[in-house]
Amino acid sequence: MSLVRPNAIFTLAGRDYSAAEAALVRLEIHLGLSGAHDSAALAVWPRSVLAEAAPGDTLAISLGNLDEEEAVWSGEVTALRAGPDGALLEGLAATVALSRARRSQTWTSQTVGDVVRDMASDITVDEVQGDLQLEAYSVDDRRSLWSHLLELAALTGAEVGCSPDGGLRFIPIQPGAADVTLRFGAELLGWHLGPGSAPTAPSVAPSGAASSAGSEKWHWIQRDPAGGASAPVRVIPAFRTRDAADQLGQALSARASRASLRGHLTVPGRADLRPGARVDVSSLPAGDPPTLRVLAVDHVLDARAGFTTTLTVESAGGGGLGGLP
Repeated sequence: MSLVRPNAIFTLAGRDYSAAEAALVRLEIHLGLSGAHDSAALAVWPRSVLAEAAPGDTLAISLGNLDEEEAVWSGEVTALRAGPDGALLEGLAATVALSRARRSQTWTSQTVGDVVRDMASDITVDEVQGDLQLEAYSVDDRRSLWSHLLELAALTGAEVGCSPDGGLRFIPIQPGAADVTLRFGAELLGWHLGPGSAPTAPSVAPSGAASSAGSEKWHWIQRDPAGGASAPVRVIPAFRTRDAADQLGQALSARASRASLRGHLTVPGRADLRPGARVDVSSLPAGDPPTLRVLAVDHVLDARAGFTTTLTVESAGGGGLGGLP
């Protein structure tokens, strides 16, 4: 068994520093799909070169074994707090620019992907997918562009994240086989998994009387688009076809199903794992769960614990609870 030496590379304003050169005490990075911007927090010694950073400076972080570091996070320094025992730097991913931007605009006969790319045109875009056609979609400057992007994601079953270099990712949840397998007693250091109370997914109704006749028909608002239903129903004015409403309904149902199994997995530091990855877990004493999907990744690097990665997971869908109680 070879000895590994975890390391971090910090690129501040274009210059690289290793963990030792930066006098790093502790590093925490959070990557997620919850709608919050990916974040980083660094504790360094008082005379660290990173203690000279200023809010607004660009910062990128790579993690991994020495000489095998991989890009994990990129953004800007948002706060610097000095104290007698060191300094604390906080940063947010480059997508934070969308939380500061506001616009009033209407798009007609555009796909969701077209709208997202236009709204994010001032930042780096890594990947955007969204073929659903919207007859009309409007935003106004009372809310940030980031909040409008999250709304579009919620309406179309997509999720908003960030690439290692800070590029925006807006993609639907993709089914498929696991990307990685974690074995209890080997790659898996700790785990907490179990069933939970899944939310009830509302149904979705198109807003117009011509919705069932296709997008080419004249559209007008129905008096009661929910048809007197007693259960929760969402009515989306931008959805003028039954197909669009059905797509959202299926996405909401799938999201509720995935929430029936959630938990956390802790593994030795894995810089390659990102939110959205699919994971198989094997050899658990309680039995193996179905394929899991990563909702969030938390990296920690410090002198005591070394480099560890904790994954927040849920069911990837398409299966029961496996051998779990």
